Amino acid sequence: MLKVLITGANGFIGSHIVDMLLKEKYNVTCILRKKSNLKWIQNLPIKYVYGDLDDKNFLETIINSVDIVIHCAGIVRAVTKNEYFKINVKNTRNLCQAILKININLKKFIFISSQAAMGPSSSCANIRKISDRESPISDYGLSKLAAESEIRKLFLKKVPYIILRPATVYGPRDKDVLIFFNLVYKHIRLLTTTKRLLQLVFVDDVAKAVINCLQNEKINNNTYYLANYNTYTWSDMGKIIASSARIRTIPFIIPDFMFKFAGVISEIFSYVLKKPMILNKQKIVEMLQKYWIADTRPTEIDMNIKFTSLEVGSRITYNWYLANRNFMK
Repeated sequence: MLKVLITGANGFIGSHIVDMLLKEKYNVTCILRKKSNLKWIQNLPIKYVYGDLDDKNFLETIINSVDIVIHCAGIVRAVTKNEYFKINVKNTRNLCQAILKININLKKFIFISSQAAMGPSSSCANIRKISDRESPISDYGLSKLAAESEIRKLFLKKVPYIILRPATVYGPRDKDVLIFFNLVYKHIRLLTTTKRLLQLVFVDDVAKAVINCLQNEKINNNTYYLANYNTYTWSDMGKIIASSARIRTIPFIIPDFMFKFAGVISEIFSYVLKKPMILNKQKIVEMLQKYWIADTRPTEIDMNIKFTSLEVGSRITYNWYLANRNFMK
């Protein structure tokens, strides 16, 4: 039984990867901080090790006896650019260096990056390919791209790796896309004044892609986008979620300036409270891009994956939110 070490196991995506690893009978060890919330992974047949990714001695201690590393830990929002780079880049470098020093025979390293590392498309016809030049527009995207560069540079011809770039991820346990589902629950469907297209990926598909990476030797040292190939406007998302939930909705149009204003207000609160908010100006800039479209066909071919349709994924997600009382009255 292969021994898998996973970072970020207690998070939204990480916990689903853990579920899939156990289903496939892998021996799972999770790196956690002492204050980590174990809600989604408690009482599972996994091993917990407590430590920090900026502690090189700790990493060298626990990296020795594993066959595979899945690096899912990171931050999607921070108060400063330095914080993004400290967590997303420096910690990734520390992990890679520990592997090179202690476990050079590691079978595989999988990194969960983001579509933000590539950046948006210039038009609906410009479907971003892995071979295209990256142009991230946020500190988060820049930090993910820098982390990818560290992996490629350090592991070149030494350790097999795979980099995965999910689009917007949704599914049970998520808190970010929950707002769309919650509005539909209240019979409201968001619209923007400008038509925007984006891709989505159901969280189980991310977990399945990780499993495929573990079992597929032909895709080593490559980067892949993870997303349903279809693109959606915000209105499309609302309509599909509403149809899945069998709820009638009314359209609610929000002009762009309202999003920008919300980003400014959120940043003020972030500065005063010294902690990141769900929204900030950079997040709003990403949200207001017209096109987030990436080429996922190589993923479908190389991994033999069929991504879950939004119709199916939204039904599963809505029913989970409903059953777990996640909707606000």
